[in-house]
Amino acid sequence: MERIEPMDILRAPSPEEVILAKIAKWVKTSKDDLKENCTTVVFKKNTPQSILDLFQKNTDLFVAITDLKVKKKYELER
Repeated sequence: MERIEPMDILRAPSPEEVILAKIAKWVKTSKDDLKENCTTVVFKKNTPQSILDLFQKNTDLFVAITDLKVKKKYELER
């Protein structure tokens, strides 16, 4: 069994990071609208509905990644 050091807990991802990682696996690209200071996320074709729902509930977490506001409305790649 691997020995766990006291500082190992500091490397554990936060719940927010876990959510972002789940969503990021399915993101194809994004479309920036600099006039409105926002972006629209484009997901891969076969993205599960559960990921799309998770995205809509957690768009505020993307502030950590981009300075633009992320729209709750998304697109699927064609």
